[in-house]
Order: sequence, then structure tokens, then C-alpha cells
Amino acid sequence: MRSVSFIGYGELADALARGLSAAHMDLQAYVRPRSTATGAHSRRERMRAAGVRPAGSVSEAVRGAEVVIAAVPAASATEVVEACSSHLRQGQLYVDPSSSLPAVKRSAAELVESAGSEYVDAAVLGTVVTAGARVPMLAAGSGAPRWRNEASAVGLNVTAIEGTAGDAALVKLLRSVFMKGRDALVLEMLLAARRHGVQDAVLSSIGGAGEQVPFPSLAERVMCSLAIYAERRADELADAASLVREVGIDPLMTEAGESRLRLLAESGLRSHFGGERPRDLAEVLSSADALESVRSSDATTAG
Repeated sequence: MRSVSFIGYGELADALARGLSAAHMDLQAYVRPRSTATGAHSRRERMRAAGVRPAGSVSEAVRGAEVVIAAVPAASATEVVEACSSHLRQGQLYVDPSSSLPAVKRSAAELVESAGSEYVDAAVLGTVVTAGARVPMLAAGSGAPRWRNEASAVGLNVTAIEGTAGDAALVKLLRSVFMKGRDALVLEMLLAARRHGVQDAVLSSIGGAGEQVPFPSLAERVMCSLAIYAERRADELADAASLVREVGIDPLMTEAGESRLRLLAESGLRSHFGGERPRDLAEVLSSADALESVRSSDATTAG
């Protein structure tokens, strides 16, 4: 990999460009003209600092690179791949790090591969501001092994997974149930804690040994415990929701958590295990999944 073109030049593109520039890559970027002169000037300065040449058109950017990185928001990803596809050629690599739905990425892959290029469904899993060019990325699709090898050789942090285009996006979005759901929980908790005057005490109470374990271990511990104590924890969240509401905060996340745990408690999972803690995560998930299917089927029939 000697030449890379970016379509779009935001935070991610700038971080990757700085890393690639250190590896002496030939870099260019095409960005739509901005409506404000200030924004355009700021972008040009960032591009100059990263050693990125401006391209005058999508065509110029795509035709002049071995690798095309479409660093655009999900809302623009389809439009961009359609614009690029007619200019792609045999042997090029098209990297799509947007947070688009898996189906959108599969459609994009078909367009790219019809031109003889390889498509990479890339999923950014970390925070660009803190990790920079080393931000972790998953890659799936026809070009994933090549992208992993070439990107890793110049200092990027790419892990290829088995599967087709869309699978990296699937992992990212399902992961977001926790990662972004956690963000909403932190917001709701801290707003309520601040109004109750116990913000610092609440913050310092989280971070003990129980939270400082690898996530797979934490997930197994949580699920094995929920198999027995889901009802008790739902009751606790109901009480917590009343305290959140007491200070004028709508307990959206707290009540959602209560509802989810209440459904688990009412599914009969505790009885299924005879009130005894399950052996491992796989055992809990298998049983909880089966009971959830029964509940969903009953709800559909009743409807």
C-alpha cells in the first residue's frame, strides 16, 4: 500500500492520515465544499499538517489511489459508494468505516466488487480522539485480510474477522447496545445524583474489584446471577426509578432496565435452574434465549 485517498475528511480521516503520513504514504482527500470559509480553512490546515493533498473531484481521488477510505457518516455512505463505484478499478481496496446497517454495507460491497475492487466493512470500536491512528477496527468482507495485512504493516490497528461484508457492522451495532446504552445510563444516573446532592459519592462507589475484570468474565458473572436474582434486581430498579423521578428526571433508562429484568424474572428462568446458579454463560444464554422465544411467540399469538 503506497497511496490512499479519503472521501470526506473528518476526525477519523485526520487521525488515520497522520498515522499513514508517518509511514510515507501518498495521501489525498476529496471533500465537498463547505458553506463557511472558516470551516474550509480549518480543514485545509488539518490536511496540510497531515500531508494530505486536496483532490478536485471524487474521480480524481478514487483513480489516484490503491486504497479508498470513505470516511463519511452513515447517512452519506450509500451516496458516496455510488459516486465512487464508476471510478473504481481492478485491484483497488474500498474501505467503508461508516456505522451503516449491515444490509447497507452488503449492498455497498456488491457495487464495489462489481467494479473488480475489494470491499472492506470496517467498524471503528474505540475513541478516535484518544487512540488516534491506533483506534481499534474490525474488518470483514472480501478485502478484510488484505486490509488487515497492509494497514497493520503501517501501524494501524485492524483485526479481520471471518464472515462477509456487514458482519463487522453487526458486531459494532450489537456492541452499541451496551456501549451506547451505558452512556445513556451514566447520563441518567449522574443527573439524578447531582440533584440529590450525592454525585461524588455515587461516582466513587463504582470501580471496585467487581468492575475491574475482563468484560467476558463480567458478562458471565452478571448473567449467571440474573438467572437467580432477576426479580430482586428489577425491584431495586423500580425503587431507583422513583428516586430519579423524585428530582424531576424522567427515568427512561432505569425503567427500561426494570422492564427487561422483570421479563426475565417472569420467564421462569429461576425455576428452570431450580434456584441454583447456572454453570456458565453459555448455559444461561441458551435457556434464556429459548424462554424468550416462547414469550415472543405467546405475545404474537395473543396479538
